[in-house]
Amino acid sequence: MRRVDGRLVLSATDLTKHVACPHVTTLDLADLDPAPTLLAPQPKAPDDALALVFAKGLAHERAYLEELRAQGRDIVTIDGFGAQAAAQTLAAMRSGADVIYQACLADGSWLGYADFLLRVDLTGGEQSALGGWRYDIADTKLARRLTVAALLQMATYAQGLTRAQGVSPERLVVVTGDGEP
Repeated sequence: MRRVDGRLVLSATDLTKHVACPHVTTLDLADLDPAPTLLAPQPKAPDDALALVFAKGLAHERAYLEELRAQGRDIVTIDGFGAQAAAQTLAAMRSGADVIYQACLADGSWLGYADFLLRVDLTGGEQSALGGWRYDIADTKLARRLTVAALLQMATYAQGLTRAQGVSPERLVVVTGDGEP
């Protein structure tokens, strides 16, 4: 959850947090516009267990990236945040990159970062707004089972992707902690 040019911009994570606990949205909004106090609590540093899970998640994501690279796919990595990253993602989609890593998908007040967009060539004269291809979404998750939160997250990505390419993705792939899509 962020304010960009005075406008509230939400992410898939904000949605999943709200579904789990609506009060957390109230807390997040308060963090955006905190009331000035002399005794504001200092945020705690992440504990060792959280840091370990985060590191393992990044390693899992990088392993899948290397698997795609080993397949000889053309990979474009998106750097940056917000409008700049969304523009880079759209340019990569229009260029027909095989894989777009850290794709930024924006749809109105929603903004999300899909781990991967995977190019799918269309057949039978089908077209998307990009040409003779479209993209599907792949996300890496350490869990070995799909969660509701992951589905909600990917659904918000799919909404932004549909807007960008003019057709819905046909597949939402989760690469689980055991490496299985």
